[in-house]
Amino acid sequence: MLKKKAHMVIGLALGLVAGIACSDDETPAGPTAGTLSVTLATPNMDDGAILFEVTGPDIVAVTVTVPELYTHVGRDGSTLTIVVVGDIASGLLVGFDVPDVGAVASYGATVLQVADRTNAPRGALSGYNLTVE
Repeated sequence: MLKKKAHMVIGLALGLVAGIACSDDETPAGPTAGTLSVTLATPNMDDGAILFEVTGPDIVAVTVTVPELYTHVGRDGSTLTIVVVGDIASGLLVGFDVPDVGAVASYGATVLQVADRTNAPRGALSGYNLTVE
């Protein structure tokens, strides 16, 4: 009887070990480096320049996503000041590389100034929206 119980305990233990080894649960992955995008929503059809800031930790580099637009980037700590000039429309403006795309909520973008294609400043910035995704 004792031998039978020992075999049963060993069988259960082996089954448990095999079940754990074949489990679908994976160890959580660490940070995933990648590129986040800044997308513009504009109420106007004739924007010619936009000045905006992107803030967040450990921004590695900015990538120009629309080659027809002139882009200049200045950096001060965790803040990037970016100017984009050209025929600007709603859509993707720039991308930026980060060490963890899962931390997208740590990044933000704010419109500072906008000008039309004749270089006249926009009086109000209502209706302009930047999204980081």
